[in-house]
Amino acid sequence: MPDRHQQEKDQFRRLFGWRGLDRFEERFQILESFLKLESHVSLAQIADQVRLDGLRVDNEFLLQCMEQLCRLGFASQVVFDRDDTILYEHRQLGVHHDHMVCTKCGAIIEFKDDDLEAFQEKLAAEYGFFMLQHKMEIYGLCGECMAQRDDLIPLSRARIGEKVEIVNVAAGRKMQMRFASMGLRTGIFVEIISSAIGGQLVIASECNRLILCAGMASKIWVRPEKGSRGVSNDGAGESCLPFFNESVPISRMAPGQQGSIARVDGGHFPRRRLGKMGFQPGVLVQVISSPESDFIEVMVRGHRVFLSEKDASKIFVENITP
Repeated sequence: MPDRHQQEKDQFRRLFGWRGLDRFEERFQILESFLKLESHVSLAQIADQVRLDGLRVDNEFLLQCMEQLCRLGFASQVVFDRDDTILYEHRQLGVHHDHMVCTKCGAIIEFKDDDLEAFQEKLAAEYGFFMLQHKMEIYGLCGECMAQRDDLIPLSRARIGEKVEIVNVAAGRKMQMRFASMGLRTGIFVEIISSAIGGQLVIASECNRLILCAGMASKIWVRPEKGSRGVSNDGAGESCLPFFNESVPISRMAPGQQGSIARVDGGHFPRRRLGKMGFQPGVLVQVISSPESDFIEVMVRGHRVFLSEKDASKIFVENITP
């Protein structure tokens, strides 16, 4: 890999060093800093590395340089469905890879499979399609997140796209009857479609779409995979269920508490705005102070941020510790 990086730097100098490119040495140093980062990184992470290497440039110039590196084929932009954050990765000429993305912690795994590549080419040829470029993104849970998962989880913790089996309904008789009238009973499988505004969950059950509030979804316990430990289904209530630390919005957290972000509600644009501020699934956040003048002070990615109560109510945190 170091030899490849040196080759990239040599090519950059050979192609553009003599063309009078403005601020060439600064651009070259940004390329060097970027090549030190082996993962998928945001502009903020590149800026941190650039500063660590002793170069002081503004974000506008850094963004311009990264866009230039993408145009010249030294870098690529990627945006995954889990959020709208633009990430950058090294572009290795002649080498193609795809991605697996963990929707829980945000881990990104690169993989390459020659048989899969050959099958895609064969499939395109069968349809008379000339393939110029392609990508594959697989979304799910990484091995580490699966290992940390309980055998049984409340429906509210299931991930979008997951299909789960209802094992128990931890509710009173009246609520159980209401669930039954909706077709939600033990033994059936439901699919998680999306997470709606305010923590509501959209699910599919036997070809029917249903919307559940967060409170209702937390009472339905499901098995996300086969081979899980069983739970009594006598309707006795939550005492027979494993402990679960339910996700809560930041606005309900006490000063000093911290946890990992489970999700950000509120629609596309609020999620994108908060994501750019560092509030993304899997990121640790700590509450510094309670609301004063309608703002809550929190620590995220090493930075102190003041959130309005409205924004704080959209960011849900789990695995909360005192």
